[in-house]
Amino acid sequence: MSKRHIHYLFDSREGGERGHSLLELMVVIALISVMLLIGAPQIQAQFYERELEHAARQFIYHAQFARQRALYGGHDMLLKPIVANDDEANWKLGWQVEGIGANDSTAIVAQYFLPTNITIQSKGFVDPHSGQSQIRFNPAGAAKSKHGGFVANRLIFVHTKNTDLQRHVILAASGRWRICNPNSSFHRKELNC
Repeated sequence: MSKRHIHYLFDSREGGERGHSLLELMVVIALISVMLLIGAPQIQAQFYERELEHAARQFIYHAQFARQRALYGGHDMLLKPIVANDDEANWKLGWQVEGIGANDSTAIVAQYFLPTNITIQSKGFVDPHSGQSQIRFNPAGAAKSKHGGFVANRLIFVHTKNTDLQRHVILAASGRWRICNPNSSFHRKELNC
């Protein structure tokens, strides 16, 4: 009957020591540190991109939500900036969805506050008659101004910690929303971004 051998990590009973020297351990830690230093900025940039993409998609989700409420509720819905300090044409704080009820009274249905690292640089979707930034969805689901004109425009979302990162949220005449990345080689080929 053979004797079973149990091996331990630092077993010095048979075959000498089976460990690693302090120098080898320090070299491994140094290599891991260098790899982390190289990879950390790329991970941070990717995090910024995801944060920017999320804010742009939230705008589209709220616009689609307002459109659906207008379709099913049979009354106009507004998507407009959250107002602070009487600045009607600025989307920098975020936006809100308002329902228009009887006697043109409005009620806030949903709100979204932009993260502190995201800003909107353009003053898009300004109604030419009233001068207010808003998108009005009528009961037919069309994005119109208060006086019936079509509201095709774009908003430019920018990350404040890396201003090269941008997303353009574009409303086409067909009512289709899309997100365009002007830094992408694919979107640079298009004329509309």
